Amino acid sequence: MSTQNKFTHWQRTETQFLAADPNAVYSIVGNLSQTGQWMKSFDGFVVHDDQRGVGTKVDLLAPGKIFGPLHRNTAPTGTITRRNHQTRMVEFTQPQPGGSMSLRWQVDEHEGGALLHFTVNLSGPGTTAFKFTVANALCKDFAVAAARLYKITAPTAHRKKDAQVVIAGGRGFLGRNLAADLICRGISVAVLTRKTAEDFPAEQYTWDGVHQGPWTRVLHSEHPVHLINLAGERVDKRNTPANIAALTDSRVTTTQTLAHAAASAPQLATWIQSSTTAIFGDAGEADLTESSPLPTDRRALPEMTGVASAWEQAFDEADVNAAQRYVLRTSLVMHPDAPLLGPLNMLVNTGLGGPMGDGQQWFSWIGLQDWLRVIRCMLGFETPQIPAGLVHAASPTPLRNAEVMAALRSVAGLPGIPTGSVLPKIGAAVMGSNARVALTGRKVTSEVLAHAGFEFQETDFASTVSG
Repeated sequence: MSTQNKFTHWQRTETQFLAADPNAVYSIVGNLSQTGQWMKSFDGFVVHDDQRGVGTKVDLLAPGKIFGPLHRNTAPTGTITRRNHQTRMVEFTQPQPGGSMSLRWQVDEHEGGALLHFTVNLSGPGTTAFKFTVANALCKDFAVAAARLYKITAPTAHRKKDAQVVIAGGRGFLGRNLAADLICRGISVAVLTRKTAEDFPAEQYTWDGVHQGPWTRVLHSEHPVHLINLAGERVDKRNTPANIAALTDSRVTTTQTLAHAAASAPQLATWIQSSTTAIFGDAGEADLTESSPLPTDRRALPEMTGVASAWEQAFDEADVNAAQRYVLRTSLVMHPDAPLLGPLNMLVNTGLGGPMGDGQQWFSWIGLQDWLRVIRCMLGFETPQIPAGLVHAASPTPLRNAEVMAALRSVAGLPGIPTGSVLPKIGAAVMGSNARVALTGRKVTSEVLAHAGFEFQETDFASTVSG
């Protein structure tokens, strides 16, 4: 995030590692006429000549059904403003009213592969408007875009691993980022999904989470198979008995369905079973690690402890011969595009970004990149080795709700008045969500990761959510 005036200057950078030759990656990235083949967050560029050097006129085909056509009909032509083949960098600048928007791609050599950086930089009085309408949209799903890029680079530029990863629930926020990250590292990935998507870079198998079908053959491979179960209905629903039952059933049934299919898998090396740190319910001031007992009193909220306990039990009872079995209790995963940040940022940007309730409830979280690293270590693709069993995916720096909201206000550069507990309850009722998600908390960390020597790289909350 820029240290300058947040209303007239804004910057966001996304970075992705690719197990490929940096020059092969730049041969595509550096040619803006090819951008639309791999970055689907907009429709690409129209390059007006074949020189492609500094000064070349280029039109950005902006995203959005409304803003896209408006931009194309009113925005002036942009230009390539910087290019350096030696450092593998290209920059495009688009004039905006009273300012500009620049997009920069750079490919660095890194650990035998390539580190791809994409930066959006806004300046001028229209910064706030363009941040919400264009800039963040251009960055969305960048890891998925990088995975498309990886697959269209020359096959000889790839570095492959002999492994098959299967992700149930591989099209949600965590699933698609995990699939893309692994693909970029040369790993074969298949996702089990209720609805396939065009241009998604992973192999896709349709399933309903209940019945066996053609999708089961993906578990039978000549290479070691790693199964990751992220499947389950959206948690943030009204707190009704029917919704709690649906949340529980979606998790228990899919786990049982996977277990039935995996029982005959010849080379099941790993099963990572997703769970949640919300299993501790409304935990107050307790310090919670993997060795902490689950609550049985009023703190054991049925939509949290009840749902997650049934989920973990279904996995514990599964008769599956996997070499490594994990239960991964994930805290709130943070990234500029994290779904949870949507409603929180909406409060901040409307001036209501003060503490919720008394603001003292604990907020346990983990940065997306750290969460991905935890998964890669569990799969044995990176070190340190994490012992099988129960693991908390939680940062060593949990925050109070008041601290979280203050950090979001600092990123936005806006003040905020306290929202209390009534407004979240009203908002939850209108949006069909559960106010207890915001008004309860847990102070969760991981002694398992600490003992294994795992070093968190995203410990500053504001930096993690600002990009």
